[in-house]
Amino acid sequence: NKTDLVTEADLARIEARLRGINAFAPIRRCSRGDVSVDSVLNIHGFDLQRALQTNPQLLNPENAPTQHDKTVTSVSLDQGAPRHMRTVQKGDLDFELATDFLEYIAESQGEDIYRMKGVLAVAHSQQKYIYHAVHMTFSGGFEEAWQPGEPRESKMVFIGKGLDEQFLASTFNNCLATPENLTRKASTLRFKPGDAVECRTTGFDAEEGERWAAGTVVEVLHRADDMAPGEVAPYRVRLEDGSELTVLTDEGSEIVGANSHGDEEDGEEAGEGCEAQAAPQQQQQFRVQVPDGVHAGQAFPATVGGGHLIFQITVPPGHGPGSWLTVTAPVEATGGARAGGGAEGSGAAAAGNSAEGTHARTTHQAASEGEADHEADEASKRHKA
Repeated sequence: NKTDLVTEADLARIEARLRGINAFAPIRRCSRGDVSVDSVLNIHGFDLQRALQTNPQLLNPENAPTQHDKTVTSVSLDQGAPRHMRTVQKGDLDFELATDFLEYIAESQGEDIYRMKGVLAVAHSQQKYIYHAVHMTFSGGFEEAWQPGEPRESKMVFIGKGLDEQFLASTFNNCLATPENLTRKASTLRFKPGDAVECRTTGFDAEEGERWAAGTVVEVLHRADDMAPGEVAPYRVRLEDGSELTVLTDEGSEIVGANSHGDEEDGEEAGEGCEAQAAPQQQQQFRVQVPDGVHAGQAFPATVGGGHLIFQITVPPGHGPGSWLTVTAPVEATGGARAGGGAEGSGAAAAGNSAEGTHARTTHQAASEGEADHEADEASKRHKA
């Protein structure tokens, strides 16, 4: 399989090795598993007498037993399993939450995940989302349609080392498109209905630059029929001219608080040649994952916002290893251009957070502290030497 991904020389080398293992097995080249059923079923592939010719000790009870790695297991999450065997709840999945879950598994446990595959029933999609992954190589997409009368049930299979079935099942349930999960997802957005905002309405124009328009958020988690399968936009905004705009990402490059866009440009011009110019306060939202071994009431450091801030986050009640936490931080950055040339990154950052006990500091400060610790360690080593 996957013969489209390698060269003809690789195929010849692999087939020669396979024939050295089993000279009798037919070899069929294919891609994406496209083979006829007749090629794999009822082909009488195993013949005892032929197997004994290859390995005369096959039936010898004195042979050493095969050794298996007990840390390698498999976990199946099947909404269609009998109730007494089912570890997950039924219902369609929110596409963004589900793909975030799969990306997290691939990135954080990819080395130990030998295989990951599944068929997902996604809200706002008449097609099945089919995916598979080997370690950190992931492939997935919306493919065949759900047939009339066919149960919309998701199935996930994980094969790897150190799999935590309880964590996988609970995280799957947190990805369901239930009112509770969607309310929690909406609470992570930077704006809510009624907030005044500015939205980017066009791309960059060489003469006029980017075009922005003021408006009001009228809906969060907006879905329209002309959107892609499973897609849900963070915002629907009514602009001042009465038209409406769907904002597809909750990013500062697409939507900001009212007057923030213009203030940023004015601030850049006013800050030229000045001692220091205060920038407007902005809300920033980050999503972080609680690492293994950290439970409710314990704190852990997390670098977020592209490395701009380092938060010390205290895990709130009801959360633990693997939980997603949303950090909404009003960040006020001071500093900027200094007359005569100042040290880059001379500003400071302060942040408040929805997670209790969260603090922030600039990465510049963290780097300075880290350098001081490193110098102290090196001095200690020299002293011991």
